[in-house]
Parts: sequence; C-alpha cells; structure tokens
Amino acid sequence: MTATGGVSAKRLLIVLCGLAALAFSAFLLRSHGPDAAWLPGCLFHRITGLDCPGCGMTRAAHATLHGDLVEAFRLNPLGMILLPLALIGIGLEIAGWVRGKPLPWTFRARGGWVWGIVVAVFVFWIARNIPVWPFTLLAPP
Repeated sequence: MTATGGVSAKRLLIVLCGLAALAFSAFLLRSHGPDAAWLPGCLFHRITGLDCPGCGMTRAAHATLHGDLVEAFRLNPLGMILLPLALIGIGLEIAGWVRGKPLPWTFRARGGWVWGIVVAVFVFWIARNIPVWPFTLLAPP
C-alpha cells in the first residue's frame, strides 16, 4: 500500500496475474472442451455415482464461453445463478483490497442470506439426485 492509502502496485500486479491465469484457463477450456484429459472431473460423482452441487459446472462454463447460456443453465441452474453473484462480490472485495480500503458499497451475503444459500445448495444437491421427474431436470445430462 502506498503511504497515502492509494492503490498498491504490488496488489494490482497480483490481481492482474490472477486475471491472466483465469483468462488462460478460460481459453484452454474454450479450446479443448470440458472433457480434456487435464481436467480432474468430479471425485464425488466418480465415487458415489451421485451428482454434487457443482456437477455440470465445467460443461456450463464451456457452454457460457461459447455463448450458449441456455445450455449452461440446463447443466447447472443453481451454479449459473450463484456464480455470477459470487464473482461480483469477489470482484468488489478485490477492488477494495487493491485500493487499500473497502469500497463505499459491497455485495456481501450476510446472516440469513448465508444460511439461505447454504440451504439452497443442500436442497439442490438432494433434489438433483432424486430419479423422478421433475427432479431429473436438475441433473446434468
């Protein structure tokens, strides 16, 4: 942080390196697809045969990178709702960290919202593994 409390060049460099790594990862995912050998896949699904709350997110990210938001939402509807919200919140927090002081406004889930999100994730996790329509619509194909 600078003596005046302004933008820290070191922190900005860290963020730019992180963004470059994220952009490179997105490029690799878009180029090689979600079934690339270097992607680990879901260990929970491999062991149990059940879908976790994140199952389908790699394919959803791939579909998003190709502009197919309908397919992305079909692969993991909860993830496609929560991920952009989380990215906004994380981005605002990082911007405040680079500045050396919080932004005047934030986008944080607090108190009841956190528990609501946790409950929604667990309900989604259970519901997408019920092998009866309409719950089967929540499972990635």
